[in-house]
Order: sequence, then C-alpha cells, then structure tokens
Amino acid sequence: MLLYTTVPMEQIFPSETNNIQYQEIDLGNGKKVIVEKINDSQCKIVRLISTDAYDYLNPQYQPGSVINLYPF
Repeated sequence: MLLYTTVPMEQIFPSETNNIQYQEIDLGNGKKVIVEKINDSQCKIVRLISTDAYDYLNPQYQPGSVINLYPF
C-alpha cells in the first residue's frame, strides 16, 4: 500500500489503543444506543441502533447527546 499525504504516520496509524469502554443500552421499542460513560450518572450517545427511520431524526438520540442513567 502506498499513501501520499502530509499527515504524519502517527495520526494515520496510531500505536495507542483507546481505553474507552462502550456500553449498549436497550431503550425499548426496538431502540438501542451505544454509549460512552462520562461519569457515574451520565453517558454520551455514540451510536443509535433502531429499525424506525424516524428515530434517527429525533435530536434526543443523536450522537453526542448526553443522557442521564439515573433520572431523578
């Protein structure tokens, strides 16, 4: 493979492994989200898994949204 770029090789092929742990949460009604834990009570949505196309238009489920694990 030959790659012509000005980007350093360390950025293209990082040697470090990510220590980010992802978790899958079932929201019911065929909706699942993959989240990244921020702290003990909040997670950031990384990916939505749903069979309903309208769920992808809902800003509540968009990647980057923060959800509370324990709503009080």
